[in-house]
Amino acid sequence: MRGVVRLSVIVLASTLGIVGLAGCRQSPAERAAVPLETEVVGGAVDKAMTTAYDVQARSSREAVGSQLPGDFPRDLPLYGSSSVINYGPADSERRFVELSVPAQQAAVERRYDAQIEAAGWRRAEGGAFVRGERTVVVTYREGTPGTWVRIEYPLPS
Repeated sequence: MRGVVRLSVIVLASTLGIVGLAGCRQSPAERAAVPLETEVVGGAVDKAMTTAYDVQARSSREAVGSQLPGDFPRDLPLYGSSSVINYGPADSERRFVELSVPAQQAAVERRYDAQIEAAGWRRAEGGAFVRGERTVVVTYREGTPGTWVRIEYPLPS
């Protein structure tokens, strides 16, 4: 008895499947007869986008991971949770180190400037700090993510 019921269910399902497929088919002429609405749109959204103002990475053969250059001033503190992202020559007499800090710029500026002053550096004009005959310049800008800190320092004598 079970075999008959099972066979009946299989035959019924197969029949419904075949009838369903045959009923859904449309001829090419029937498909072409259905009008499609056309909407005119402007140019592509990304057509007006540009990468001209994106921050461009400058490669530096010297920059290796989170390693500081050997001539970085040892008495200048680093921001606690920062990573070295780049370093190299700033000009013929100065070098730079760029740090990435995962915090908002205003908070980083307040904390790091205070940290530098606490280490014995005197604040001067334009983001500069002076200690003895040496001057370092610290600038901040929004990075991805957080804040990028650029420290320019003199080459050792």
